[in-house]
Amino acid sequence: MLRVAVCFAVLMGTVGCAARNGTHTKTPPATRPAKTSSSSDSLSVFMDKVRAKSEQARPVTNRVRTIETSDAAFAAALLSVSAQPTAANHRDVAARYVRLGILDQAHEHFSAAVALDPSDAASWDGLARIWRDWGFPNLALSDAHRAVYYAPHSASVHNTLGTVLNALGKRREARAEFEQALALNVTAAYALTNLCRAWRLDGNASKAVEACQRALQLQPGLEPARNNLALAYEAAGDLPSAFATLAASSDTARAAYNKGLLHLARREYRDALQSFDIARSERPRFREAEAIARQVRARLHEENQP
Repeated sequence: MLRVAVCFAVLMGTVGCAARNGTHTKTPPATRPAKTSSSSDSLSVFMDKVRAKSEQARPVTNRVRTIETSDAAFAAALLSVSAQPTAANHRDVAARYVRLGILDQAHEHFSAAVALDPSDAASWDGLARIWRDWGFPNLALSDAHRAVYYAPHSASVHNTLGTVLNALGKRREARAEFEQALALNVTAAYALTNLCRAWRLDGNASKAVEACQRALQLQPGLEPARNNLALAYEAAGDLPSAFATLAASSDTARAAYNKGLLHLARREYRDALQSFDIARSERPRFREAEAIARQVRARLHEENQP
């Protein structure tokens, strides 16, 4: 059987992190938890792990060397950290690697930053996000708590902790962190997006729709909010609004792809295949659309067999 739920989970990606609502221990967490597999019932967390392992399997050495030698600003940042290995310089280089998706190098520099300055909340937050994005929220948790301990008034670090807690299946605690992030920054569309997703996973479609609508009012081009709003509409039984929401995306190829995922989740295979083919025509090298289209065709071929 086609892995419908796994494909559908691609649409559920969001942004962020967090911690417990305004209550902090007197000392920051001293150690990271042991490296064990988390028991989350969220298929989107499973997909995050699969994507992270796929990224790790890709050869990036040549790409790193090319960037480090051809990008003048990047080369200057590396020279600065070599000449003055301060926490700030390591953090700057780490952030540049994160923007390029080279997380192993980013992790190395964030780790160097907190070794030099254990109170560097931004670097603890960066480490938490990397562990989360690698698919190990259990390893992200203590770093996320450290970030909140050292920067309790930062909406961003509360948001990060919230995403880590959500990945661990602690949805009530995650919602509290997203709400804390919003209390600290009422314009934090990313926190509203995560809150929308959290409400949807808890089965409260009306609150999910409200949160995502607010996020899009604040930031109309925020695609994770648009995708989660479509899922919230679908969960509420309003399929026309779900498809209309996806169609409003400025990225026509991605909109068609996400529409295909929505059809796929409903086991509407022919409609899904049509949407994936539109996505491929809009973006000829759309590998995700190509891969899922092949699976859907195989499924339809099996159904047509006697």
